[in-house]
Amino acid sequence: MGIRSFDYMGQFWRENEMQTFSARETQLYFFLLAECKRRYWQASFGCSTQRITNNLGISRQTLCRLRKKLQDRGLIAYEEGKNNSSIPGYTLLIKVDTNKTVQRNMTANGTLDGTAAGTIINSIDKINKSIIPKEKPLHLNDLQALLYADNKWLGNVKEYANQHGIEVDDMKIQEMLGEFFLYLRTCGIQSKSPADAQQHFVNWLMKKGNNRDYRQKAHPAWQVGVKLTDDNPDKFKNTSEW
Repeated sequence: MGIRSFDYMGQFWRENEMQTFSARETQLYFFLLAECKRRYWQASFGCSTQRITNNLGISRQTLCRLRKKLQDRGLIAYEEGKNNSSIPGYTLLIKVDTNKTVQRNMTANGTLDGTAAGTIINSIDKINKSIIPKEKPLHLNDLQALLYADNKWLGNVKEYANQHGIEVDDMKIQEMLGEFFLYLRTCGIQSKSPADAQQHFVNWLMKKGNNRDYRQKAHPAWQVGVKLTDDNPDKFKNTSEW
């Protein structure tokens, strides 16, 4: 088993328990994690400052401050770009123990290069039996970032919804998750445990998906109807009583 998003997220939340990250620090870390995933889990990669500032809506000065915070906490390593010849480089780090931080490039299937892989993974597994304490409440901003990145859980939700006649794809499930967190904030909820949020989202999604008025008004793709052809005997019937 190779290092994947759960290992990085688990380490992030363990660090957060010791000293809480700001919302912006969390946002930057999960952006870099998404970049790592987009590059097939290559832990070291280049990413331009402009790309990050544009995506996160922050200034260059703010980015410099945020990445130094993450670097000081041992989560990333950063290398300056060289004029116009190279873009800045980032490396996601995994801590094996309190005195040692290691980084390895990963293959396309997410496994570690080198003979030390088994030792590193075993050390992580001992620490990381449970990625996040299920009953530990998290701020909605942190919780939203966590659930957005949990592709396995989102895939299960999508499969469950489809089995119950609610057709959703990857994009739709992400949109619905965003709408769910907006609903929570509107209700004045500021924090939830991951397990509670996952269960609440599934129940909320199923209730919305089975509400015909909601499906027609908010999500036209969910509309159900009958298309009548020119030779269909029902085409000119009075449908007011349907």
